[in-house]
Amino acid sequence: MRINAALRETPSRERKTLFTRSFLGSLRRKALQKRVWYSALDKVERGIITLSIRLIDSVQSATLGIEIVKITKKLRDALKSPFIRYLETFSLKEAKKIADQALEFGNTKAQEWIYDFGFTRYLTLINHNKPTGWGP
Repeated sequence: MRINAALRETPSRERKTLFTRSFLGSLRRKALQKRVWYSALDKVERGIITLSIRLIDSVQSATLGIEIVKITKKLRDALKSPFIRYLETFSLKEAKKIADQALEFGNTKAQEWIYDFGFTRYLTLINHNKPTGWGP
């Protein structure tokens, strides 16, 4: 009994891959432009990305995908501006401290300040532009 070729190939879920040749190429290009390609990645990690761009249209292997996620995270962190790094480290903690103090004084809306990006950005700007010797 012969099965029609169209019936044999049942439509299965197509894998949607995040890592395509164009995505990895643009990531590499951006890292080279910002001069973090050589400083953030070691030789093996650069080789993984370069060979993936040259040889693969889209990443199908789970193991390779996991390694590319780790490399992408390293590049993402290296591509952040100093302002954003400072915002993530200092201003989020400072916003929580100020919101906790306001809650102690009875301001019920102060809990929302912790998640307000504008407020944390404001705190970062204020602290960045503060002359040295003023405050902690």
